[in-house]
Amino acid sequence: MKLRANTVTVHTKRTFAIARSSADAFERVILELETDGTTGRGEAAPTGYYGQTAEEARSALEALEIEDPWDIRGTLAANTSLPPASLAALDAALHDLAAKRLGVPVYRLLGIGRPTPTSAYTLGIADRETTIEAARELSRLGFPIFKMKVGSWEDIETVRAVAGGSEAEIWVDANEAFSLEEAPEVVRELKNIGVAMIEQPVPASEGPDALRAATEAADPIPIIADESAINASDVPKLSGNVSGVNVKLAKCGGIRGALAMIQTARAHGMRVMLGCMVETSLGIAAAIQVSGMVDFVDLDGSLLLADDPFAGLRVEKGHLLLPDDPGLGVEPVGKA
Repeated sequence: MKLRANTVTVHTKRTFAIARSSADAFERVILELETDGTTGRGEAAPTGYYGQTAEEARSALEALEIEDPWDIRGTLAANTSLPPASLAALDAALHDLAAKRLGVPVYRLLGIGRPTPTSAYTLGIADRETTIEAARELSRLGFPIFKMKVGSWEDIETVRAVAGGSEAEIWVDANEAFSLEEAPEVVRELKNIGVAMIEQPVPASEGPDALRAATEAADPIPIIADESAINASDVPKLSGNVSGVNVKLAKCGGIRGALAMIQTARAHGMRVMLGCMVETSLGIAAAIQVSGMVDFVDLDGSLLLADDPFAGLRVEKGHLLLPDDPGLGVEPVGKA
């Protein structure tokens, strides 16, 4: 088997700002596993927030030893020490390779129905007029759901302005921006505006119980934990404190980790969101495979890019459409 790990830098169409940071370029690592003329690919989308860098992700992947690529479960179990983003790349590449060799899409390999998700489109933090104009353009393109990033009361007023001028459903993501004392007031105001979902209003460092007051204040609007929900082991502690959890392959270690989180959340009667980092459509395609199992889909990472190096994923009015090709359904630009 041939193994290659390469770092690529991708750029967003506009600066992507959230409550704690902003950027317009992101380093991603593409893992390729080639055997008998077939190549499986996966993407690592590391982030400094979780203590990962692209260089570390690439180094970890270059040191992989894979005895039997058909043994997905065993190979992943033998590499649990990998950082989550690197494990997600290995997970995706193994599934892509196996499904291609069998001639089926990955979701068929998993025994899941064909996914046809409708994704939110994220509006990063920006001045009000810029955000309103971006929302108008997205409405013209037919996107039915906006996810708006907020970090202050001024951003809440921007949400109000967008909500007043758009028929789109609006979700709000605070990325831990508000204190325990102000979060209940924030979510009550967002509920009055008419938003449909609120993500991580308080810092994860405050513990899972810290989300309960905001959840009670927002009721019946669901509060979804993101930074507080890294993998399946975090889910039971959040039960009763939030309405649901945000599953991201780069956090939980890939498709298998996502399935574990989804199943654990369902066992606790919780709702599930499927999210992403700013990723190429290779990483998004891996997440799409399990999107039919969740309540909220936020897989717009590749839609934000000006230079996506992969092709195959299409979007029509917010609907993410993969071809029926074997594997994950995307290939490097020029090979699709």
